[in-house]
Amino acid sequence: MAWDGFNGTVSSVPPQLIIALEVRDKDRNLLYKYADSQLPYTNYAFNITGPYPLTIELPLIPVSDEFYICFYDRGAVAVAGEILNKTSENSFFYNEAGDELIPAAIPAAENQTSPVNWIMSVSGN
Repeated sequence: MAWDGFNGTVSSVPPQLIIALEVRDKDRNLLYKYADSQLPYTNYAFNITGPYPLTIELPLIPVSDEFYICFYDRGAVAVAGEILNKTSENSFFYNEAGDELIPAAIPAAENQTSPVNWIMSVSGN
């Protein structure tokens, strides 16, 4: 689920920016990388003015164990998340330079954060 700020008016259509998606294996080795403008994935034709399913179809990428989907919004869209007392512990920020997974959290109050689950779904055969 994502939203790019469109509020139903022509003047609110956002500028074209680039989003990216990666598929990484359990050891965080890159298996696939995809980048595109966010505009082909929006719902302007249906005048949707809030979060919408941003669906990106990928080619068949064989994985036989756990894997990671990394989505880079680059300021083009806001990815929806849910704040819960107990998270799934499956949502992270990925620091590629340090090859580390940082549990996802967002600012909650002064000097505090709340854990968050990104609202993402992956399907395949």
